[in-house]
Formats: sequence, structure tokens, C-alpha cells
Amino acid sequence: MIPIYKFDPKNFDRSKMWDDRYREMYSAINDFSQYEKQSFWPMLEKKLQKNGTYLDAGCGIGGWILFLANKGYAVSGIDAHPQAVRAMTEYDPDLSVKIAGSDAIPAMDNSLDGVLSIGSLEYVEGAVEESLKEFYRVLKKDGFVCVEVPLANTLRTILYIPLKRIEGLFMRIFGRRPSFAYYLFGKSEFEAMLMRAGFVIEEVVAHDLPDANSHFGLYSNWPILRGAKPYELNILGKIVKTISNAISPWFASAGMVVIARKN
Repeated sequence: MIPIYKFDPKNFDRSKMWDDRYREMYSAINDFSQYEKQSFWPMLEKKLQKNGTYLDAGCGIGGWILFLANKGYAVSGIDAHPQAVRAMTEYDPDLSVKIAGSDAIPAMDNSLDGVLSIGSLEYVEGAVEESLKEFYRVLKKDGFVCVEVPLANTLRTILYIPLKRIEGLFMRIFGRRPSFAYYLFGKSEFEAMLMRAGFVIEEVVAHDLPDANSHFGLYSNWPILRGAKPYELNILGKIVKTISNAISPWFASAGMVVIARKN
């Protein structure tokens, strides 16, 4: 795992930022078809059963819960941020969501058929492996976990990570204090972490936004490649994306998705 740090401005209120962000995200919700467009949806759908019980660990604004519930699946959620849970219950009081971290899941042993962790595990500072053990604990035998995490891809390893380390060095020299942002994971490293927790790896795929003109990783890491809309690439960005994908889907993809089974 490679920790990435941010250097917030003085008096920056991260809690207020998340309050505002959750409100904005909910006000924008009107169509959940984006979830069905995700490249890993077909392999996730194969694992889901209508009579199964599922948990979204780190559910955020609850998009996956609402999407799967609309398809007839029984899904509950947990999130460590009270702002997220409050936003969800205000949106739909009948949703089954609780304030809890993925490293301390309020569920009995061997009680769930599946656990989803989509874009959340990377924010659990110092407790990733404990979270994986918790996923294993609450799953029934042959239950599955579907995890999406940010990838320490080739482009990030060659350029982005070294540049972030240089930035951090200069920020510290000038008295700026770092705050943990998230982890990046190597493919083999993350597979090994899942296996240490007891899982059997079934499928691993590189993952990024489904829109042909967008790219989460390139847009987020390289401002020079950004277009006019969020996550949309400019001409240079589209060229870089085309070349990267021609080399390998692992060269610049923002994340990876792993489906693993409990023995």
C-alpha cells in the first residue's frame, strides 16, 4: 500500500467539506443507470442472488444500495461518516444503513452472502487488513466480496507517486502538515492481502469510468489532461488514454476490481 497525503490550507474544515459534498451528490442523483454501465457489473451480477443478503461497506451516498434495491436485491449499508448516513436516511428513511467502519462491522459471523466495498477501502487508514478480515468473518461459506480500490498503475508508479513524494518533501520544509488522503494498491500486493484474510481470488479486472471520453485516473492526477466537464478529458488526455489502453489496461486505469470467495 502506498499512502497519499494532502496538504490542506490553514483552517480547512474537512468535515464541512464532506457535509457539503454529500448534499451536492444527493441533489444530483436522478439516474442510477451509471452503475449498470460499470465494466465490472456483469461479473458482480453473476454472483448476486435474489434471496441473498448483502452489505455495502463504506456505502457513501448509497448509490449502489439504491441501484441494487431497485433490481430486487436485499442490501444494507454502513459508513463511518455520520454525514453520509444522515444524507441517506433523509433521502429515504426506509434504507437500512448504520454508522460503522468496515473494520468493525455490526453483523454476526457467517451471516451475509456478499460484501461490496466500492471505492471506500482506500480511506481506512491503518485498518485495511482488519477490514478484509471483517469481510471474511461476516460472510457465509462461499460468500463473496467485491472490492474496488485505487491502483498503483504503471503511469502512477513511474511519474505520479515520485512527484507526490517530492511535493510532500517541499511542503514539509515550508511547514505544511500532511493529512492522510487514501492508499494506492499494487495488484499482486492486494491479491496477497485478500488471500491472507482467507479468500480465494476469482476475478481481477482493471477499472475506470465507462464513458469513452472520460478517465478518472488521468483526470484526477494530471490537470493538464482535463476537459471542460468533470472527469472529461481534453484532446491531449484522449490521446494519452488511447495510447495507455493500447499498451495495457493496467497502464493507467484508476482502479482494480477483485471478486473473491470465502472458503
